[in-house]
Amino acid sequence: ASRQYVPLNDLHDAVGKRIAELTKSEAALVSAGAASALSIGTAACVAGTDRDKILRLPDTEGMANEVIFQKSHRFGYDHAVRNIGVKIVEVETAAELDKAVNEKTAMMFFLNHEADAGQIGVEEFAALGKKHNVPTMIDAAADVPPVENLWRFTEMGYSLVAFSGGKGIRGPQSAGLLLGRKDLIEAGRMNGSPNGDTICRTNKVNKEELVGMLVALEMFIDRDHEAVWKDWEARCETISQAVKDVPGVQTE
Repeated sequence: ASRQYVPLNDLHDAVGKRIAELTKSEAALVSAGAASALSIGTAACVAGTDRDKILRLPDTEGMANEVIFQKSHRFGYDHAVRNIGVKIVEVETAAELDKAVNEKTAMMFFLNHEADAGQIGVEEFAALGKKHNVPTMIDAAADVPPVENLWRFTEMGYSLVAFSGGKGIRGPQSAGLLLGRKDLIEAGRMNGSPNGDTICRTNKVNKEELVGMLVALEMFIDRDHEAVWKDWEARCETISQAVKDVPGVQTE
């Protein structure tokens, strides 16, 4: 990839199409990590494909610019959502969420890592988004494996799903994936690199990362996941056995 030269948008199109096929999604794009995917997805929900709005971000005056979070799902990476210029609206119950939705609501956000921490479960949250016709985005950055998670959340009804490209997928550490609705992925593309004068222009993905992310994903999906899991368990057991005789140390 480093020795071949192509229009980046053409490569984005081709790689996105192939990744969408692999992940059973309407559309997909490669981002500069999972946090980048959160920013791109939020920008897509706020500005859409409106070029005037895209140029104005993070000035969101006159736009739908509120994002609903469960209070327990606020976390150290939600700046990637806030930097688009949105207001975070915190809720705790489904009833509170119903009341919070209004004409200013741009998106609803779910943090899969804290799926059990809030009062609204992962499936119910997606259903509430459908009920109110509000796009939903789930951060599943570190939640692959299992491989089925690559399509589980879109099949559940989430509009957008963000993954890290590294971690379990073992792709480029500076890459990520945003999967989901075709219209929102198209909008995300318009709000980011290689387009100039956009809020996510800084979230640049080069052609080496685009191709590397695709190849890594193909290899990951084809892997013997049961054998990988057994290998991980064996590694944990090796560590456990090595430290079990240290005074004061217990392992499980």
